[in-house]
Amino acid sequence: MPSADRSVRGRIIDCLPQCCAAGCFLLALTVTAALTGQWCWLPNGYNSYALQADAWLHGRLDLGQDYPWLELAIYQGRYYVSFPPFPSIALLPFALFLGPNTPDGIISVLFSLAGVWTCVSIARRCGNGSVLAVLATLCLYLGTGYLFIGLTPGVWFFAQTLCFNLCVFALYFALTVRGGLSLTCWACAVGCRPMVILYLPALLLILWRSYRLKHPRDSLLSAVRKHLHWALGPLFFGGVYMLLNVCRFGNILEFGHNYLPEFQREAQGQFSFSYLADNVPMLFRLPVWDPETHAIRFSPFETYLLPLMNPLGVYAAALCCKNAISSRERQERTLCRQLLAMTAVYIIILCCHRTLGGWQFGNRYLKDVMPFLFFGLCQANARKKSHAPLAMIAAWSIPLHLIGTVATWNYWW
Repeated sequence: MPSADRSVRGRIIDCLPQCCAAGCFLLALTVTAALTGQWCWLPNGYNSYALQADAWLHGRLDLGQDYPWLELAIYQGRYYVSFPPFPSIALLPFALFLGPNTPDGIISVLFSLAGVWTCVSIARRCGNGSVLAVLATLCLYLGTGYLFIGLTPGVWFFAQTLCFNLCVFALYFALTVRGGLSLTCWACAVGCRPMVILYLPALLLILWRSYRLKHPRDSLLSAVRKHLHWALGPLFFGGVYMLLNVCRFGNILEFGHNYLPEFQREAQGQFSFSYLADNVPMLFRLPVWDPETHAIRFSPFETYLLPLMNPLGVYAAALCCKNAISSRERQERTLCRQLLAMTAVYIIILCCHRTLGGWQFGNRYLKDVMPFLFFGLCQANARKKSHAPLAMIAAWSIPLHLIGTVATWNYWW
């Protein structure tokens, strides 16, 4: 019995960093909600995914009517949700009993808390101490703009919140050699934000590295043969996405965005290289000093200077760049190069989009790359003993995003 008590006590102590990070995030979320009125249990007026799930349960692929305040695709006179469908799939059990009044905000908060817990676990498994693991995780969730999208379950933010945390889960399961769960979480994330498909090679390399530590004698071919069942989840969800796309729009790759009125009005459509010239400078935009009010003005639209709004991402990319050049381990060099290359490709594609996120505080679209850069940071940071870089990032970025999120909701909404 004494040994059992020590074992339980040891497990509790082992979970303290995760509990600390989750508690800090929940406290920040509560304070922000109290200052803005954006409580997670309030009705969600921008509930496209819940409306879609309810329509499916009533035998319809379209919504049956127009909701003018939502971004809906109009195809052959019918109104469809224009976003990838996984969030609606996740809401189906709730819509079965609650109709379109699903608890999107509560689900979003639960995903966030699970993601915070998992990020601390990833950092510690990569060799970071408890303090560094908690600090890095809080910088990720409170100092990159995630708080802004995690605060409310509106259709634009709900999918991104799910995608962000599903990518975190996929990385953790790859690190712990649970390939089926890892690839399934990745497939679910693709069903929220399709561009994260770019990071599949990096995810597979992480899974392979972790697998080789447990099974050093297995070749890649033998590992694939043993674990073909790991592909069942991605194949299932990929098949569901393509079937829905064909049934709705007659194209396996069309989720509906090309049928949004705002993109149909644009001669260049949703994506075009012609948008690069305007969008790239947006990534380096500075706030403006207003001489009349003697205040710094942040526009609530589009993006700002990356080192200003997301120093953690810049620091993580710098560490990945260093490891890509100087790491003694070949697979680690390859992983860092993949992370950097895919992030660069992601940013280029992003800058070819007509907008860079619309109404927001920070760089909303760039949140999708952060779980992967965070993983690269955890790998590189394990060799560092100093807390100073992350402490300085936290001291700048967390207050900035707390204040900016409150100001955006209260004054620019």
